[in-house]
Amino acid sequence: MNLLLLCLIGYLVGSIPTGFLLTKFFGDIDLREVGSHSTGATNVLRSGHKILALLTLLGDALKGLTFTLFAKIISDNPYYLIAVFFCIIGHTYPIWLGFKGGKGVATSAGISVILSPLYALISISIWAVLAKFLKISSIASIALAVSFATLCSYGYFFKATTLGIFLFSLASLGFLLFTHSKNIERLIHHNEHSPNFEIQPEKKKKD
Repeated sequence: MNLLLLCLIGYLVGSIPTGFLLTKFFGDIDLREVGSHSTGATNVLRSGHKILALLTLLGDALKGLTFTLFAKIISDNPYYLIAVFFCIIGHTYPIWLGFKGGKGVATSAGISVILSPLYALISISIWAVLAKFLKISSIASIALAVSFATLCSYGYFFKATTLGIFLFSLASLGFLLFTHSKNIERLIHHNEHSPNFEIQPEKKKKD
């Protein structure tokens, strides 16, 4: 398949706004008006819908996983990874929502499962532990990207990982650091918050 067409398909698959659709139809809210205005699982959790947040996380990961598997099956050219990267871009900048989506973490995690199952398992485990105990999504997400890129670098050095996967892991790391730039700034200033709370309606002031 033509690489340009494959990139377009990757972008469109990635741009399916899982969190937005789930919360719109089952939570009766518009994620673009809640918390960080992101359509990712963290902001769904911030809205107070824990089940929908889990479904968003799985759905966004499934987008990356299924498209990567599809691209890998139909193309024996390592350049298919460019199209896979467009899947992350689509998630972050979906055409359907004015190019405002999530931060690409879950989709990247789903992709990593196909590219390198072992490294993905280790990285996702690190993410899960940090998310559980630190309860700061950005730290866990950045750690996931850093650990996967580090493991792929190790694998490439010892010829256990291809050059394409190694370069993809570095590109994904750079992209996720970019999408988390505001979070990193808040972490530096010690005012990054946990998403584990519900947005409560404002109380009317008494006369």
